[in-house]
Amino acid sequence: MRRFFARLTIWIALVLSALFTALIALGYFILALYLWLAEYLVPPVAALLSGIILLMAASVFALIASTMFGRLARQERDRGRDSPTLGIAETAADIGNLFGDKVQDFASMNKGTSMLTALVAGFAIGVSPRLRSLLWRLLKKLT
Repeated sequence: MRRFFARLTIWIALVLSALFTALIALGYFILALYLWLAEYLVPPVAALLSGIILLMAASVFALIASTMFGRLARQERDRGRDSPTLGIAETAADIGNLFGDKVQDFASMNKGTSMLTALVAGFAIGVSPRLRSLLWRLLKKLT
Protein backbone atom coordinates (compact mmCIF):
# COMPACT_ATOMS: atom_id res chain seq x y z
CA MET A 1 0.00 0.00 0.00
CA ARG A 2 2.91 2.34 0.73
CA ARG A 3 4.28 1.73 -2.75
CA PHE A 4 0.88 2.83 -4.08
CA PHE A 5 1.19 6.15 -2.25
CA ALA A 6 4.72 6.66 -3.57
CA ARG A 7 3.52 6.08 -7.11
CA LEU A 8 0.55 8.33 -6.43
CA THR A 9 2.93 11.09 -5.36
CA ILE A 10 4.98 10.77 -8.53
CA TRP A 11 1.79 10.69 -10.57
CA ILE A 12 0.56 13.87 -8.86
CA ALA A 13 3.83 15.66 -9.71
CA LEU A 14 3.44 14.71 -13.36
CA VAL A 15 -0.21 15.73 -13.37
CA LEU A 16 0.70 19.12 -11.87
CA SER A 17 3.21 19.65 -14.69
CA ALA A 18 0.55 18.80 -17.23
CA LEU A 19 -1.91 21.04 -15.39
CA PHE A 20 0.45 24.02 -15.65
CA THR A 21 0.68 23.51 -19.40
CA ALA A 22 -3.07 23.07 -19.65
CA LEU A 23 -3.63 26.32 -17.74
CA ILE A 24 -1.66 28.19 -20.37
CA ALA A 25 -3.82 26.62 -23.07
CA LEU A 26 -6.92 27.46 -21.03
CA GLY A 27 -5.84 31.10 -21.04
CA TYR A 28 -5.83 31.04 -24.82
CA PHE A 29 -9.27 29.40 -24.91
CA ILE A 30 -10.67 32.02 -22.54
CA LEU A 31 -9.25 34.77 -24.69
CA ALA A 32 -10.81 33.14 -27.76
CA LEU A 33 -14.15 32.86 -25.93
CA TYR A 34 -14.00 36.54 -25.01
CA LEU A 35 -13.15 37.57 -28.56
CA TRP A 36 -15.96 35.43 -29.92
CA LEU A 37 -18.49 36.85 -27.44
CA ALA A 38 -17.23 40.39 -28.13
CA GLU A 39 -18.44 40.04 -31.71
CA TYR A 40 -22.03 39.53 -30.51
CA LEU A 41 -22.10 41.47 -27.24
CA VAL A 42 -20.72 44.68 -25.81
CA PRO A 43 -17.10 44.02 -24.68
CA PRO A 44 -17.77 44.51 -20.92
CA VAL A 45 -20.67 42.04 -21.08
CA ALA A 46 -18.54 39.60 -23.07
CA ALA A 47 -15.81 39.83 -20.39
CA LEU A 48 -18.39 39.29 -17.62
CA LEU A 49 -19.90 36.29 -19.39
CA SER A 50 -16.44 34.80 -20.00
CA GLY A 51 -15.62 35.20 -16.31
CA ILE A 52 -18.88 33.57 -15.24
CA ILE A 53 -18.27 30.60 -17.55
CA LEU A 54 -14.73 30.25 -16.16
CA LEU A 55 -15.97 30.39 -12.55
CA MET A 56 -18.58 27.72 -13.28
CA ALA A 57 -15.91 25.45 -14.76
CA ALA A 58 -13.64 26.07 -11.74
CA SER A 59 -16.52 25.22 -9.40
CA VAL A 60 -17.11 21.92 -11.18
CA PHE A 61 -13.40 21.07 -10.93
CA ALA A 62 -13.34 22.01 -7.23
CA LEU A 63 -16.40 19.85 -6.58
CA ILE A 64 -14.77 16.87 -8.31
CA ALA A 65 -11.52 17.39 -6.38
CA SER A 66 -13.26 17.71 -3.01
CA THR A 67 -15.23 14.55 -3.68
CA MET A 68 -12.09 12.63 -4.60
CA PHE A 69 -10.03 13.91 -1.67
CA GLY A 70 -12.91 13.41 0.74
CA ARG A 71 -13.09 9.78 -0.31
CA LEU A 72 -9.32 9.39 0.14
CA ALA A 73 -9.50 11.02 3.58
CA ARG A 74 -12.30 8.69 4.66
CA GLN A 75 -10.31 5.67 3.50
CA GLU A 76 -7.27 6.92 5.39
CA ARG A 77 -9.31 7.58 8.52
CA ASP A 78 -11.00 4.17 8.31
CA ARG A 79 -7.63 2.48 8.05
CA GLY A 80 -6.71 4.11 11.38
CA ARG A 81 -3.09 5.12 10.98
CA ASP A 82 -1.23 5.37 14.28
CA SER A 83 1.14 8.21 13.44
CA PRO A 84 0.72 10.56 10.49
CA THR A 85 4.41 11.55 10.58
CA LEU A 86 5.40 7.90 10.33
CA GLY A 87 3.21 7.56 7.26
CA ILE A 88 4.89 10.60 5.69
CA ALA A 89 8.33 9.19 6.42
CA GLU A 90 7.34 5.83 4.95
CA THR A 91 6.00 7.53 1.83
CA ALA A 92 9.23 9.54 1.45
CA ALA A 93 11.22 6.34 1.86
CA ASP A 94 9.10 4.66 -0.80
CA ILE A 95 9.66 7.56 -3.19
CA GLY A 96 13.40 7.26 -2.57
CA ASN A 97 13.15 3.52 -3.12
CA LEU A 98 11.35 4.00 -6.44
CA PHE A 99 13.93 6.58 -7.51
CA GLY A 100 16.74 4.21 -6.53
CA ASP A 101 15.14 1.39 -8.51
CA LYS A 102 14.87 3.61 -11.59
CA VAL A 103 18.50 4.72 -11.26
CA GLN A 104 19.64 1.11 -10.80
CA ASP A 105 17.66 0.01 -13.86
CA PHE A 106 19.14 2.86 -15.90
CA ALA A 107 22.66 2.05 -14.69
CA SER A 108 22.29 -1.64 -15.50
CA MET A 109 21.03 -0.85 -19.02
CA ASN A 110 23.79 1.72 -19.66
CA LYS A 111 26.81 0.10 -18.03
CA GLY A 112 29.45 2.00 -20.00
CA THR A 113 27.93 5.41 -19.38
CA SER A 114 27.35 4.61 -15.71
CA MET A 115 30.94 3.50 -15.23
CA LEU A 116 32.28 6.60 -16.97
CA THR A 117 30.03 8.84 -14.85
CA ALA A 118 31.20 7.15 -11.64
CA LEU A 119 34.82 7.47 -12.76
CA VAL A 120 34.46 11.19 -13.51
CA ALA A 121 32.64 11.81 -10.22
CA GLY A 122 35.29 9.91 -8.27
CA PHE A 123 38.06 11.82 -10.03
CA ALA A 124 36.37 15.17 -9.28
CA ILE A 125 35.98 14.29 -5.60
CA GLY A 126 39.56 13.07 -5.40
CA VAL A 127 41.01 16.18 -7.04
CA SER A 128 38.94 18.90 -5.35
CA PRO A 129 39.46 19.30 -1.59
CA ARG A 130 36.59 21.81 -1.37
CA LEU A 131 34.19 19.36 -3.01
CA ARG A 132 35.38 16.62 -0.64
CA SER A 133 34.82 18.83 2.42
CA LEU A 134 31.39 19.89 1.14
CA LEU A 135 30.33 16.27 0.66
CA TRP A 136 31.74 15.37 4.09
CA ARG A 137 29.72 18.16 5.76
CA LEU A 138 26.56 17.02 3.92
CA LEU A 139 27.11 13.43 5.06
CA LYS A 140 27.60 14.59 8.66
CA LYS A 141 24.33 16.53 8.54
CA LEU A 142 22.43 13.54 7.15
CA THR A 143 23.66 11.16 9.89
